[in-house]
Amino acid sequence: MSRTAPTPTNGYYPTSATTSPPLTQHEIPSLHQHIHEVANKRISTLDYLRKAHEGRVYWFNTLLFDKPDLSRMPYFDSRKLAYRATNYLLLGLSLPAVIDLNSSTPLEFLRSLNTLLAEFDSYQQIHTENGVNTSSLSRARIPNMFRRGAGGKGRRQSGAADMYADTSGNSLASGSAVNSVPTSVINFGLGGEGNDLLPGEEYTHLLTPNLPFDPDFFETFATLCDVLIDAYSRLMTLLPTAKDCTPMIAELFTKADSKVRKIIIQGVVKEFEESSRTGLKQEVNNVGKVVLGGLV
Repeated sequence: MSRTAPTPTNGYYPTSATTSPPLTQHEIPSLHQHIHEVANKRISTLDYLRKAHEGRVYWFNTLLFDKPDLSRMPYFDSRKLAYRATNYLLLGLSLPAVIDLNSSTPLEFLRSLNTLLAEFDSYQQIHTENGVNTSSLSRARIPNMFRRGAGGKGRRQSGAADMYADTSGNSLASGSAVNSVPTSVINFGLGGEGNDLLPGEEYTHLLTPNLPFDPDFFETFATLCDVLIDAYSRLMTLLPTAKDCTPMIAELFTKADSKVRKIIIQGVVKEFEESSRTGLKQEVNNVGKVVLGGLV
C-alpha cells in the first residue's frame, strides 16, 4: 500500500525532528558590536580612573580622594610608587610604537599589542619590587630567550669597536655583535643594554630605557591612561564595519583586554573600593558622634 505525501489534510507527518529555521541577521551575535561596546567601556573606565587619581571626581559619588588621601592608601606606599611608576612609564613609552607602526590591519595590531602586554607582564615578574627574580627568567615567555651569537660565544656588548667592514664585500663581518642580535628585537637604552636587563633578556616591542630618576607616579599613570585610550580608539577605527570582524580578531581582543584589566585596572579599582568603604565608615561614625553628641 503506497503512502501519499504528508499533508495537513491526510494528517501524516514524518517522525524525524524538523530543523529549526536559520537565524535572522538580527539574531546573530555581532562581534563588531561586542568589541566596540567593550572598548567604549574600557575607555570610560580608564578616563574615570585618571580623573580619580587627579582628585577631579568623587569615587562613585561617595568620597573625593586628593593626593594627601591617596598617599595614605597602602596601594600608594612611597616605596612601591617608584617601582610602579617606572613600569607604567615603560609600557606608556612602548604603546605608541605599536599604535603607529604595527596597526596597518586589526590582526597585526592585536597581535603586536598582545605581544607587548605579555612582555610587560614577563618584565614585571623578573624585575620585582624586591629586586631581580632570576627564577622567573626561565619561566617568562620572552622571544629569543638565551640566544647566543655565532660560535657559541656569550652575550657581547654592542659598540662602535665591534663594527668593522668586510673589505671584500662592504658588509659587516659575521662575528660582529650586530649580526648576533635579531633585527626584530628592540634594544633601547644607553649603551644598548637597556634598563638593567639580564643576559638573554630581550623584548620585541617593550622599550626599556635607562631612566636617570624615578618618574612621578600620578603624571605617569595619567599619561598611560591616555595612551591606552588611544589604543582602544585606534582599534575601533580599524574595525569600522561588522564585516571587518572575525572570530580570531575577537579572540585576540579578549586576550588583550583581559591583560589590560589585570595589569592596570583591577588593582587600582580594588584599592579605591577598600579605601572608600573605610572612609565611608569613618564618615558615618563622625556623623553619629555629632548627632548623638547633644543627646548624651
